[in-house]
Amino acid sequence: MYDLLPTTDFDIETFVQRKSDATTSFEYNCHLRRLYPWAGVADTKRPVSEFGAVWVTVDPMTDADDHDHDEEETFIVIAGTARFEMEGQSTLLHPGDVGYVPRYWHHRMANPGTEPLTFIDIYWDDQGRSKDAYLASRN
Repeated sequence: MYDLLPTTDFDIETFVQRKSDATTSFEYNCHLRRLYPWAGVADTKRPVSEFGAVWVTVDPMTDADDHDHDEEETFIVIAGTARFEMEGQSTLLHPGDVGYVPRYWHHRMANPGTEPLTFIDIYWDDQGRSKDAYLASRN
């Protein structure tokens, strides 16, 4: 699992699910692409005290602000091209691609294209614990 204490010793592609690599299962008379839990990357089977989802549009040739926060976060690209930046690395995401951000890792989404970028941002926290409390619980 990737939790805290960002590092330069990682490959950003570990945090990306490409639509082109996706597999589906047929359940409930539907084709399902399960995104979470994400084995070895994001453990979502635990109590949370906050959950949210946001529909986001980024204007062409615009970068969102670089930031970090206490929530884990995932981005699902709907339209356009995103430059997904995290801890000094970047990769391009296209419609159907999914990016994941561990809590407290610096990140942003940027739109290098000439069309609007649209993505869904889903975030959740770990029982509202502060960074210090979270670190103490890991020891």
